[in-house]
Amino acid sequence: MVKRFRLPFLRLNFNKVRHMRWSVFVLFISLLMGACTTTREQEIDGDVNEFRSWVNSQTSKLEERTEEDWRRTKEDFKQRTEELDRKQERFSEKLRADYQQIKGDFQAREKERDSLANKEALLSKWERDLLGQYANGTALNAANIEQAYQNFMSNVRARNKNWNQQDWEMAASVLDELNQRKEAFDELPDETEVRIKTIQMEFVALKESETAN
Repeated sequence: MVKRFRLPFLRLNFNKVRHMRWSVFVLFISLLMGACTTTREQEIDGDVNEFRSWVNSQTSKLEERTEEDWRRTKEDFKQRTEELDRKQERFSEKLRADYQQIKGDFQAREKERDSLANKEALLSKWERDLLGQYANGTALNAANIEQAYQNFMSNVRARNKNWNQQDWEMAASVLDELNQRKEAFDELPDETEVRIKTIQMEFVALKESETAN
């Protein structure tokens, strides 16, 4: 009868192999989880960077944005921030601070846009009051531009008694706007240019005398 011998070193080697396999498996899982975590972080970083680019593009030329266009931008901002807010628990501290800064930048620009819109609305009202039918720029042409200046100065004379400094500044803004529209008409008759220049000078002199104190 043949006796079987078990060699201790074989059992040791087998245990080592089994331990090594387990170690490799654990390492593989760790690397896989690390890669997944890195991918998620990169994805979140990408979302915030894309949001930053969007904010910069939407707030670069506020004066050119129409009311309807800006309304859609604000709705888009609300949707984007709601989505990113839900992901904030996965943000790093730096990314969270960056994200809050981007939101703050947009909100500051939103206040600027609202202030600009209010000024535009106020200017439109003053144009209607001082220019009458010529408040609409499309109604102006080379034949009636002088009449628009006469309307302006006639209304200034009639209304300025109770004006404060801000009122005079608004009237000056109306005149500035009218002057810009006048530039679209080339080669007005010399006598027309002289009469318009006289009205411009009268306004400046009246404004200076009324606001001197």
